[in-house]
Amino acid sequence: AKTSKITINLGETKKFGPLEIKVLKCGKISSENMNNDNVAYLQVKDLSVSQNEKVFIFNGWTFSSDPTLAPFDHAIYDLQLITCNNV
Repeated sequence: AKTSKITINLGETKKFGPLEIKVLKCGKISSENMNNDNVAYLQVKDLSVSQNEKVFIFNGWTFSSDPTLAPFDHAIYDLQLITCNNV
C-alpha cells in the first residue's frame, strides 16, 4: 500500500489519479466526547472511463476522528481527513 498526503484548499478542486476531489466546507467542532474534531464536506468524482463522471461517488461530511461515520467507498483509493486549516 502507498500513502500520499494531498492538500486541498477550501473551494478548490484537485485531481488525484482518476479522482476529482472538492472541499466545500472545512472546520473544527468541539463536544464533550471529542476535542476539536476536524470535519469537512467533500465531493468526490471518479473520472475513469468506466465510471459516469457526472455522478459523485462521495458527497458528504467526513470526520478526522472517525472516518467510518461516513465512509468513502472506492475499490482502489481510501480518503481520510487529517486536518482543516482555515487560512
